[in-house]
This record gives sequence, C-alpha cells and structure tokens, in this order.
Amino acid sequence: MAEEIKLDDIIKELPQLLVKHAYKKLKSGEELTASEMKVCLEVCKTYSSDPIIKKEDNILDDIPFDDGQKN
Repeated sequence: MAEEIKLDDIIKELPQLLVKHAYKKLKSGEELTASEMKVCLEVCKTYSSDPIIKKEDNILDDIPFDDGQKN
C-alpha cells in the first residue's frame, strides 16, 4: 500500500512548489497569457517574504520641505 500523505506535509510543501513553478514559468522565456502572468506574479507576491515585496523607504519622506507657510 502506498504511503499516505499527511495534510500537514502538503500544506508546508505546497507554497514552495507554487513559487518554484511560477518562477520557472516566468524565467522560461515562453510567451505567457495575461492570466498566466497574473497568477505567477500573484503567487510570488503572496508567498514571498516581506523584504522582497516591501516598498523601499523613500529618503525624501523624512525631509521637511518648505511648503511656503510660516510657522
């Protein structure tokens, strides 16, 4: 009898498999439909770590600009 696959193991492994498959599709050089591209990018975004999808800090956000008003 074949070994029974545990649901917990599937849940742990599935995100890795999805990201690997999406990465291979994106890097393959094949033409992708808009739907395929969207799915691949969404998978990567969903299962990537925060530093990858986090917007970089804009150094200008912390600079006090003169808005023309006197304090």
